[in-house]
Parts: sequence; structure tokens; C-alpha cells
Amino acid sequence: MNLFWKRILGILRPTPIIEKQEYEFLTNAARYEAIRNSPAIASYRQLFLEVKLSSPATRKTKQQKLKELGKHPDVKLYLANIGGKLYGHRDVYLSFGDDFYWEKDKPNAWRPGFFFKNETMKRNYSFHNEQQANNSGNNTTTRDGVLQIHTRREACRAMAWHPRNGFVEKDFFYTSDIIQNAAAFNQRGGIFKAKIRCTGKVHHAFWLGGEHRQPHINIFHFNGKEVQMGFVNNNSGDGVTISGIDPSAYFIYGLEWTQHELVWSVNNIVVLRSTGNIPWEPLFMKINSFIPVHDEGGEGLLEVDWVRAYQFNT
Repeated sequence: MNLFWKRILGILRPTPIIEKQEYEFLTNAARYEAIRNSPAIASYRQLFLEVKLSSPATRKTKQQKLKELGKHPDVKLYLANIGGKLYGHRDVYLSFGDDFYWEKDKPNAWRPGFFFKNETMKRNYSFHNEQQANNSGNNTTTRDGVLQIHTRREACRAMAWHPRNGFVEKDFFYTSDIIQNAAAFNQRGGIFKAKIRCTGKVHHAFWLGGEHRQPHINIFHFNGKEVQMGFVNNNSGDGVTISGIDPSAYFIYGLEWTQHELVWSVNNIVVLRSTGNIPWEPLFMKINSFIPVHDEGGEGLLEVDWVRAYQFNT
């Protein structure tokens, strides 16, 4: 999908505006979750039904009580929500968020390498068809609230997984990283968003996955030239290539995942809907940079300002 004209015509709105709306979305979700069990809302809903069922003789008095109860802050927020007056509000709560204001050696939600429940399995490795060695978190930093994964031109010898030969030592020409938050988060369905930019002839990705290769849901994947979004599940899937935007500038990439549909967006513009073969198992977040063996390659930088996940209230 080419977003050039949507950007020129103002349909694709600037990231600072979308980020302000995202903050409103986050704030309203938190406020609405906090009042979900409010006695005032319960009383209002009960009284609302009583007004509808009351006789003409008592209706006026009940309507007056309903009007007074409608002035309660919790009820006002409730009425704004059901009336669609809260920007972009959905009946969701924040299930995970990271603004990356942590120091590298301090406790945080992310771990380098791949994740397996079996703790004896090797986690820090690359693949035989890649040019970079995943560097056990040494290429991952945070700076001024921005996560950075650096792909550097430096030779090293490290472990690589080969489908026939298993783990073998390999000489790599670059180093980079993969990190995941499996120990802190896994979720089936929800809304996922991240503010991302990147540079270099390097593949950069923010995606959902599990212990196995599939399902694999790319919320953001830069292939060294263009942004791609999509998924693979049971050896089939769907995807879209995004052009008309500059990946070195920040955009907010999003995914809404339900049991029946996957919807991807860039700055709240829907770019892909998929309704078949939808995965429905808990997945966690992964962020990485890599260089396929047949690509030209080079140094690069992936920057993630923040990531957030919301879960639907049931």
C-alpha cells in the first residue's frame, strides 16, 4: 500500500498528533478501568432501568434523581464512553507498556535471545542463513527513553542454528541483537502499538511469536528498503508492503487482534485486514535486527520509543 497521497492530503496525520491521541486513548482506558466497579455507575444503571419501567406518577421524581446522579464524575465518564465522546476509546485495559526509561543493567521486562520454557535450551544464537551474530544483549541500549538495537560491522565467531547440522560455530561479519519479554508478558488477542524508526540496509522487526517459528505476526518489519506487515500461521498467511513513508522517521505501527480478524495500521490508518487462518494462542513480544545472508547488509539502528499492549475486557 502506498501512503504517499494519504500523507500529502493530510489523511495520514503527523506522528506527534497521533501520539497525542494515543496518550488520550491510554489515559481514558486507565480511567475507565478504574471506575468499572463504581457504585455510582451501578446505581445510575439501575435507576435508568427503573425510569423506563416506572409509572407516570413516579417517573418524574426518578428522572430528577437520575439527572443528579449523572453529575457524578464516574457517571459522566461512563456516559461519555458509551456515547462515543472519548477519543478512540475501546473497552480495554493496559496489559503491558514500556517507555524504556531504564538502564541496561537494571531490572526490566526484556531478556536477550530466544525464549524456551526448557531452561537447558540455548537461547543466544543466530541462524546459518544470517550475516549477524546475536550478541546476548550487548548491542541493545536505552537512551533518553528510547530502546536502541545497534547492528555493527564487526567480525566474530558465534553459534548458529542449522536445520540439518544443529548448532555449529560460524564466522559472522556483523553483530546485532534480539530481545523478548516472554518472562513478563504473553497474551492472546488485544491491541498492540509501538512508535518506531530505523536506518540502514538491515532488517528490523517488532513482532509477536512464541517458542516455535509459527505463528509469527509482524507488527513492523523493515526489509532494508520498505516496511512490511503481516503474519504466517500453519505455513500460510497474509501481508502488505508499505511505501510512501520514510522509515527513518517515527511512525506508530499498530495491530488489533481478535479471534476472527487481524487489522494492521500506520498512524491509525488501516493498511491490512485478514480474516482467515487467525492464530489464537498466547504470544509475546520480540524486537530484533538481522541481515539475511543474500542481502548486501550494512550497519543500522532500530529505535523504539515505546510499546504498549491492551487487552479487551470480557
